[in-house]
Amino acid sequence: MRLAIVATPSLRRDQRPAPGSLDGDLIRARLSLDDAGFRVIDVDPARDLAEQLDAMFDEFVATRNTLVDADEAAREAASTLLLFYASSAVALSPDGELFLCLDPENPGVGDALSDVAAVFRDRARGEVLFVIECHHAPGATSRAVVAAAERAVASPETGIELLVAARPIGSLDADLPSVLTRAFVEHLDEAEPERGLAAGAIARRIQETPALSGAIPCFARAAGRGSFFVLVPPGGVPAGEPAAAPRGGAAGPRGGAAGPRDGVAQPRGERAAAAPAPPLDDAVAKYLAAGDALAAAPDLEGALTAYKKALALVGTAHRDARAEVYLRIAHVRRRQERHREAIEGFEKALALAPEHRPALEALCEAHLAARDLGGLRTAEERLLSRIEGDADRLAYLVQAAERWEILAGDTDRARELLERARELRPDDASVLRSLGRLYEEAGDVQASLDARRCLIELTEDPRQRAVSFLELARAAIQGEARATLTEVTREQTGIDLLERALDAEPTLLDPLALIAVLLSARQEWGELELAYRRMLDRAQRIADPRTRSDVVWELCRRLGLLFRDHLEDPGSALDAFEGAVAERPDDVAGRLSAASLARSAGRLERAAAHLQAAAVLDPGNAQVFHDLFDTFQKLRRADQAWAAASVAMYLGAAEARERFLFEEHRPAGLVQPERGLSAGAWDLLRAADRDRALEEVLASVAGAAIRARLTQRAREKKLPQLDPAARAEAERSAAGVVRLFAWASRCLGIAAPAVYFLKDAPIGVAAVPVGEPSVLVGGEALRGRTAAELAFLVGSHVAYHVGPHRLLLHFPTLEDLGVCLAAAVKLARPSEPVPSELDGAVRALVPLLDKELTAGERDALEAAVLELYEIRAPLDLAHWVGSVERCAARVGYLLTGELSVAASSLSRADVPGVLTAEEKIGDLLSFTVSDAHHALREELGVAIQP
Repeated sequence: MRLAIVATPSLRRDQRPAPGSLDGDLIRARLSLDDAGFRVIDVDPARDLAEQLDAMFDEFVATRNTLVDADEAAREAASTLLLFYASSAVALSPDGELFLCLDPENPGVGDALSDVAAVFRDRARGEVLFVIECHHAPGATSRAVVAAAERAVASPETGIELLVAARPIGSLDADLPSVLTRAFVEHLDEAEPERGLAAGAIARRIQETPALSGAIPCFARAAGRGSFFVLVPPGGVPAGEPAAAPRGGAAGPRGGAAGPRDGVAQPRGERAAAAPAPPLDDAVAKYLAAGDALAAAPDLEGALTAYKKALALVGTAHRDARAEVYLRIAHVRRRQERHREAIEGFEKALALAPEHRPALEALCEAHLAARDLGGLRTAEERLLSRIEGDADRLAYLVQAAERWEILAGDTDRARELLERARELRPDDASVLRSLGRLYEEAGDVQASLDARRCLIELTEDPRQRAVSFLELARAAIQGEARATLTEVTREQTGIDLLERALDAEPTLLDPLALIAVLLSARQEWGELELAYRRMLDRAQRIADPRTRSDVVWELCRRLGLLFRDHLEDPGSALDAFEGAVAERPDDVAGRLSAASLARSAGRLERAAAHLQAAAVLDPGNAQVFHDLFDTFQKLRRADQAWAAASVAMYLGAAEARERFLFEEHRPAGLVQPERGLSAGAWDLLRAADRDRALEEVLASVAGAAIRARLTQRAREKKLPQLDPAARAEAERSAAGVVRLFAWASRCLGIAAPAVYFLKDAPIGVAAVPVGEPSVLVGGEALRGRTAAELAFLVGSHVAYHVGPHRLLLHFPTLEDLGVCLAAAVKLARPSEPVPSELDGAVRALVPLLDKELTAGERDALEAAVLELYEIRAPLDLAHWVGSVERCAARVGYLLTGELSVAASSLSRADVPGVLTAEEKIGDLLSFTVSDAHHALREELGVAIQP
């Protein structure tokens, strides 16, 4: 009969699974299949487990005695295979006793595993296998839990075979069965029915499969009296795997053939088959069977008598049979705690069968129990010399090391064994972890750091590897390393680890900062330069362009400071700072540092360029304009020096030289150009940071869009009607503002708009959205303005009559301009979606725009839209409109030549724009000292000559 007793928690009240709940479902379903053939019995998790088991055995005995005679009942009991499976939360008492906490509603109540094992010891006569999944609280260790389970089951005494695993609660998803349970069931599914499957084979698979051994924090197997076959092959238990012998008597632990106990941290796998014995006569077999029964009773003295009688009948020629008898005797002596006699027995068995691995393993356990550490070392070396295969040797070395550390308390021997294990598999994480800890405990900091470094190298995630190297470097520089290593050694070790961190993750700059601190303290500036340059090489591996740019900027900035402040190499410092601002053009501090270095080195052209860029970024910084004034003076750029002086004057911070130059060349009245601007000069007036691709689309569609808009307004009868009598001619008009329109247009190289002058109208200057470019001027609002103020007003207005700027006169709001752009894109890319809020207006404009486009305009539009979408940059109409507003302010300022006039005019403007007056004034300050402004003054013929 095959019985499986399953003890797992029920679901919680909220139907969430408790630790182990799902394991029971999986194990019940699998063991009840025909190939396993178990009758599955569930226990009640809310009742005392040992009492339930006792009641179950009472029922079995009563049933057998009712159905069969006593002899048949005894034979049936002896042939019963019992599998006890438990998966639940566990708890350790202060004295190390293990409790199974099966009731999730009463987590503080548990069943002692030792009590459960005692019931099976006293009541079960057949072969018993315990499979225990322990889910423990984080405060306990998995190793301690497994050790407690082994003590509770006491396989050498009870004969119960044990597979036990432990893991912290929460280490795996509670909605999945545990790793050991899944491995147990999967091995059953994959086993070949004709060969069967022993519990030891399952243990070996867990031990030898990295994915399983790595997923289970701690696993162990303790061998029982025989090999428990979870799947029995059709022909019965195979040779070399003895079936369970019946227990003699109604109660007591198993003895005789009980194998040695495996270690806690790693199982040793299935023990080798017993040494084959020659055929024996019936008397020898009878005494051996009697001895086995007496050992299971347990009548150990009687068992010894029977075994000795068997030994007397086995001739010296039967070496293997004698070895098996000596082995049985030694096991009994060990159970009697007569360790010296047990050791002698194992030695006698090994003298006859030197390759008998279970005997060697039992000999090691006996020496440990006798606290004979010298003998234990010798026995281990004998066993190691007979283990074939690196995997088995590695597993035993790790197990033996844990035994020496935990049970024998000899960390030196444990460390020696782990070093041999490391030679077999240098990249074994568990070996490296244990070695690192033991080296640290022994005070060998350098060896500990080396082991931990090798362990970190195994980390797959680059960032986590870098963080771990950084933490290890800090430990190398500080902590115990400070007391055990020389300063130079620990700092160099730390730097090496920090370099490894940077190799793993170049975006993590904390290691670099620590390297800089270390090398700076030692004033090893050349080494620090090399560290920065290595980091620059690493930065090229960073995939994300923005992150790579940020890292390169930081490195160049650090290099610049190093060259400037410590290596006294201003040329290299300048190159480094220029590398930084190339990555981050808006770095004001970097610009100013580069400018200062360039001025000191006499590289005035480069200094001027950096100062001009700084003026754009920080137009209120008077020192920038002081430095520009000095630089332009040295470059003999008189016009730009005057421009810098004029900004300093406007800011109220002019020095004596600046004030003198400004007053000397201050224009008397309006600018008097010698010639007008060329068409190409308008590119100098426009903002350099405008969206050129977007502007090309708007420029290509501007003419057609304006015609379509006029058609649309005509249909809606919204076109303004102008009085021809109000049209003023510049030559005959007495109004100075009318003549200013003609003058401004000649200066700017553009056609003058038609001017309609209404003397008493309360308006200033306003564009009229009609076919001919027209402007309405009101005399009343312009009274009291100076000529310079009128020139600024006129200049900034006519700028809107140029190129794509004209669109803003007909599509004055951002929404209107968005409709125009969406309609243009729709014509070039019909599949392009239109924002829902603009859909109606776009649908209305598209046919009109399509009709107005000429062939040339259509080709230009399609090419511009194609280029716009190839760039794939976000469209920012507000920024483009702001660039037009800046251009208009620049035009007005260019014609007046006075910053104070331009600034006051912008501040009192009634029409709100995208930009504030302060933003436009700031732009004029930086524009004043720009090369573009100087080139425009040169073209107009008004620039100051040296």
